[in-house]
Parts: sequence; structure tokens; C-alpha cells
Amino acid sequence: MNKLHPPPPPPPPSESKDETFIDGWLQQKSKQLPSSENMQRKRQQWYSKQCLFPTHITEASMVDTSPLLSLLHDHAIESDDSSLRHPSDKQTTVDEMRKIASLCATYKTTAIQNKKEFEYKRAVIAKERQSEIELPAKPPDHPEFTPLKPAENVLLAKIHGTNYNLCLARAVCPQRTNNMLKCWKSTDPRVVKALAEQGLDQLMCMEEREAVERCVGQSVQKIMKD
Repeated sequence: MNKLHPPPPPPPPSESKDETFIDGWLQQKSKQLPSSENMQRKRQQWYSKQCLFPTHITEASMVDTSPLLSLLHDHAIESDDSSLRHPSDKQTTVDEMRKIASLCATYKTTAIQNKKEFEYKRAVIAKERQSEIELPAKPPDHPEFTPLKPAENVLLAKIHGTNYNLCLARAVCPQRTNNMLKCWKSTDPRVVKALAEQGLDQLMCMEEREAVERCVGQSVQKIMKD
């Protein structure tokens, strides 16, 4: 397996005025965006900086790492904070998978925290209407998440869930994942939007995405055989 590297830095915020992945989620989940155009732009830039992917890429174009996610889940492989060893060293499969889980753990943790925060806030709103509803356990107070509106927690959970998938893909198949990211960055947001409106956005960078998915699937098969 290739030597693991940290994920690439997030791309700069898009200057396009076309609807993006982020805009779409904000408009779908919240009707209370700031009235100031400058505030809207600042908010969008903040969310853009959280992404490891260009913000105009749609969900249908995202890479599927479900075989690797299933492997990590089925074998209860958790992150390991010990340092990554050189690939020439003798390593067990589980050891290597723990390194991958560690490398990407921050994105998974952030996605889970925001999901729990959203579910709690949604339950609080529902309880105000129907008092017999039981609230789930309150998530720990955290200044990064607590002030957000429920729709913003949903958005951050979505972003970091996607970041987690990309991080896993790049850890296992770095070259092919980098090729896919380059393809995404080269796309015109207007073209992506037009394809999405026709239900064809899955065609965007399809060859590069499928190459990553094949590589991930083959890696999982090899691990299962070892």
C-alpha cells in the first residue's frame, strides 16, 4: 500500500455566482440567510474553506468509498494516533487500516458532531410543538457548532462526510484521487449546473471517479484475501 500523505489543502473559495453545492444546501434547508449580500458572501467563503473539493461539484459526482467504509465498520477498526511507519516496514493489514482511519478521523468526528447537534436542535423545536416528545442526549457544548442554525449543522455534516470519503480514497489510491480532484477543479460551474438540471451530473469526471472506485474496491478485495 502506498505511503500515506495528509489530504490536499482545500481549494480556494469559488468566485462564481452560479449556484454551488453549498448554496444549494443552504437554500434547501434554511430560508433565513443573512439579508446583506456581503454577509452571504462571507458565509459562503467560510463554508468553502471547510471543503476538500470544489464547491460546485454535486453529490451525484462524488466518489463512492462504501466498500472501504464497510470494511472499517465491519472490523470495528478505529483510529490509531501512533505515527505512520514507512511502507517498507512489516505491517499487518489492521495496523495499516488504523493509520488510514487516523489520517481521516477529524472529518468523520466533525460530521458526527454536527449530525448529533442537528438532531438535538430538531428535537427541541419539535418538543416546543409537542411536549411529550423525548429529547435525545444533549451534545457537549462546543463553540464551533452550538451557535449554528440546524440547517448549518446539516451542511457541515454533509461537507465533512464528503471530506472523509475523499480522505479515505486519497489514502488508499492517491494518484487516481488526485487525478479526479484535478478534473473537478477544471470543470466550469455553469456546465456542472446545466448537467445537474438534466440529471446528468454523474457524467462529470466519470472516468476519473470510476478509476478511484475500482482502485478502492480492488484494495479492499486484496485486504480481505490477505
